[in-house]
Amino acid sequence: MNLLCPECKQRINIPSTEEGNMVHCPKCDHKFLCEKPSAKSRKSFARTSGKVVAKLARDKSDVVHSALMDSGIVQILCLVTSLLLAIGCIWLFYMASGKNSSTNFLSMLLFPQQQMFAIFFACLSGGLLACAGRRHKVLFVVLGVILAGFVGALPYMYTVKISPIVYGLEEDPTQVPQNKPADAEAGFVKHEPIPFAEKEVRIHSYTEDELKPLFSTIEEKEAQGVLGIWTVGVNVTNCDMIKRYLKRMTQSEDEPMFYDRRGMGGGLFVITPTAMRFEEFVEVAEKMGKVTLKDADRYFVEVELNREKFDARPGSPALRDERHAYFALSNYKELSCLDSYRIMAAAKRLAAVKNIEGNQSYANVQEDVVRELKRLLQEPWGRDAEYVTALTSALVTWAKKDDKEACRVVFYVVSELKKADCEIPVTVIRYLLDGGEVGASEILLTEWVNNPQRWEKQCCIPGSISEEAIIRELEASSDYVRKRSAVRILGQIGGKSALEALKKYKNHSDNELRLCAELAIDLVEKRLLKSAE
Repeated sequence: MNLLCPECKQRINIPSTEEGNMVHCPKCDHKFLCEKPSAKSRKSFARTSGKVVAKLARDKSDVVHSALMDSGIVQILCLVTSLLLAIGCIWLFYMASGKNSSTNFLSMLLFPQQQMFAIFFACLSGGLLACAGRRHKVLFVVLGVILAGFVGALPYMYTVKISPIVYGLEEDPTQVPQNKPADAEAGFVKHEPIPFAEKEVRIHSYTEDELKPLFSTIEEKEAQGVLGIWTVGVNVTNCDMIKRYLKRMTQSEDEPMFYDRRGMGGGLFVITPTAMRFEEFVEVAEKMGKVTLKDADRYFVEVELNREKFDARPGSPALRDERHAYFALSNYKELSCLDSYRIMAAAKRLAAVKNIEGNQSYANVQEDVVRELKRLLQEPWGRDAEYVTALTSALVTWAKKDDKEACRVVFYVVSELKKADCEIPVTVIRYLLDGGEVGASEILLTEWVNNPQRWEKQCCIPGSISEEAIIRELEASSDYVRKRSAVRILGQIGGKSALEALKKYKNHSDNELRLCAELAIDLVEKRLLKSAE
């Protein structure tokens, strides 16, 4: 038997006859019991072999993973895939922005969908490029962010023309199918045999159900004035802008109701109540785009929307930087859009400008800006006091003092704001006073009576307000704040009449009013003495 010595761990040969007896190790002379070694059980062997197989499989996967990562194959695949995606997106947007845009599937998507398409592939290509770095990880992450931003900006770099099919139009709107029913060619599928006021080429197909809200509103509120407009090209972005524009231009008390055509780029706006005549409403619709159908009997207009007047534009640095050479020109162009928020923001920026005459870039467009502001102020502005106040402030800043038409427009706006009990800017009143507009002094007096502390400085300017009017308010008012303000004003602009009125308050019980009167009398006497010399 071949046994293992428990002491020196050396194998020795022992005769089988010594089994069960004590034997000596010939190498270390250790004495131990001679026993026949037992065989391993099948279960233990099976469990051990399973561990070996699992270890071999795990080692194999580690080898494959190590071979792929160490060799850089995965990084190369990520790099190539990201570049192919970026090049593919550039090619798609470039081809879709050309003349053959109708053959590209991007032309079947509206701008928001095109933007989401670009953002998805921007994230994908940028992420793959960021994962392509094995050693210079930070560099590849930065390159991935740059690549993602470039791909995401493709919808703004290459404008994709939307296919007419997206709006429900024919490829060639001038071609009418021969088998098309006469009713459909006229405009409505079937309603009543009332002819249209003007028959023009159809650009949109809609059913009677899509116009039911207009007909039902006419039946309910015909005496209150109902108008309907079907817009081709409306989307979620410009829907609110169109609502504000229609509400302001039609002077409607309620916001127009919009009935979307389930995201197909068209929709019905129902406006009520309004006192606007149909002919005036057609003029309003013509500013929105091309009017393709007018029906005075049904108070209905169809217009193909001019998206450039409603869609938001990327913010230009020239709009906010007064030192920019195109600051005035950029804000002047903003006044031509139909979004009241953009117009109001441009007007506020123009109103903050100083030294217009001394800047040649301002002087070149001054007349154009004044003309556009006059036009906007002569349009209906509804009840948006902030909107009309911004336009008026911009007009008095850019208009010359001897511009009589501008003075009349500003005076009308101020009168309307007074009726609505709205706050009037000081610069507007100052412009009317400098322009010699009749009635400006009465407006200033009214504003001073309501708020003496704010308007006292303007009343102290000679010629702004009459001395007799201040004396009357001084004697008739019981408000000590107004009395003190009147005394101070008379001290600045008063003459002999004011001096007689001020002497009545030299011994007044109110200490502050008495002190103001003494100072005012001293100023008036010095001014009269100087004028006498």
